[in-house]
Amino acid sequence: MFKHTFDDTILRSYDIRGIYGKTLRDEDAFMLGFFFGITVRKKYPEKKHPLIIIGMDGRLSSPTLEEKLNEGLKNSGCEIYRIGLAPTPMLYFASNYYKADGAIQVTGSHNPKDYNGFKIVLNQNSFFGEDIKKLGNFANKGYSKTYNGFSKSVEINCKYIDEISNPLKNNNGELHKKTIVWDCGNGASGPVVEMLTTKIPGKHVVLYSKVDGNFPNHHPDPTDKSTLKILINKMKEVNAELGIAFDGDGDRIGVVDKQQRPIPGDLLTAFLANSITTNDKENQTIILDIKSSYIAYENIISLGFKAEIGKTGHSNIKKRIKEIKSPLAGEMSGHIFFGDTYFGYDDALYAAIRLLTLTANNIELDKFISTLPKTFVSPEIKVSCSDKIKFLTIDNISKKVFEKYNSNNVITLDGLRVKNDHGWWLIRASNTEEALVVRFEGKSEKDKKELSLEVKNLLKNEGLTLDNF
Repeated sequence: MFKHTFDDTILRSYDIRGIYGKTLRDEDAFMLGFFFGITVRKKYPEKKHPLIIIGMDGRLSSPTLEEKLNEGLKNSGCEIYRIGLAPTPMLYFASNYYKADGAIQVTGSHNPKDYNGFKIVLNQNSFFGEDIKKLGNFANKGYSKTYNGFSKSVEINCKYIDEISNPLKNNNGELHKKTIVWDCGNGASGPVVEMLTTKIPGKHVVLYSKVDGNFPNHHPDPTDKSTLKILINKMKEVNAELGIAFDGDGDRIGVVDKQQRPIPGDLLTAFLANSITTNDKENQTIILDIKSSYIAYENIISLGFKAEIGKTGHSNIKKRIKEIKSPLAGEMSGHIFFGDTYFGYDDALYAAIRLLTLTANNIELDKFISTLPKTFVSPEIKVSCSDKIKFLTIDNISKKVFEKYNSNNVITLDGLRVKNDHGWWLIRASNTEEALVVRFEGKSEKDKKELSLEVKNLLKNEGLTLDNF
């Protein structure tokens, strides 16, 4: 009988993630493979060997974890296609291409190099939240039968690159005149970007495409402005139109415009809405996550679309985009999802191509950003808060908020987003870190200060400090 207890801290809301060698071990990978494989077998009892796709990012621990994952899946009787080193979106593509029953990517995403984990798909849908809890409980109880499965390596790179470059294939615009700088951050997107840039128009400068799990040049988190300094300097040097950066597994994009301004994911989503071609805009809803600026929200509405504020988290948004058949969704964190002519999952490389189709037609990002009304918005602020108390802390703050505010001015689907005369503020529990996430936006510097004071006081009552604001 196989039986296993996962460390509670690694079973996250969106995926499984922990510190390799401490909270996440090789045995976890084997047991995840086995119990996920049995879960799939139970869902599809008519299939003798359910098909599972597995891939991995470039972290130092990924090859070992991928091997153990493969062994566990084989013991569950699955057929496994191993795509090898690849960005996470390529795994999603392979799952769709082969019509797989499930898929698992070994990846630590944007976390520090000693982290690793798994992103999971079941029948082209995210496997998250309650699914992960149930899998943990299943492993705790154990399972006595084993089966004989088998695996093989498959090459999907060329098919994937062909698919994501489609929007530029018949584009007769002026991209060939533009210079684009790409920063792969030594992450898993590097080899794909090298191949992709030989197939599309334009002058392309590619930085750090060699995969290196030590991330020797900078940490691959494109939402951290400090990681974009090298990209911005190279853009200045070559007079680039755009800079494009990726996280470690290629599902999050960071973009810098011609004026060397890093563009938040919500405003990038509003700009990319210009690439959605439909005669039925009034019945199409574009999704933004709860951290997004009302400027992005109002801009999407000005284009004729509906806009919706949704829960943060790539798994939540993938679920919602399918539910309402949304053509586009985006998060502050740089997860961008196209559901119009693509599959509806977060793919930073495909988002980059859609951005370049607008650039090719001289629909310029820097001009769009310059026309937006000025607001006074904080960055995404992370306040350290233990996993054990962060959700309780939100509950405590919620009680105080509803003593003061009408429920019409409070969104509670993911933490607390509160609207008042000064603007809005957000406090939510991070699902990937031991932190609360804070953001606020006013129409003046004075408004922003008032919002920050309100948030500071609410946090202070819970023994937490909002530094430097």
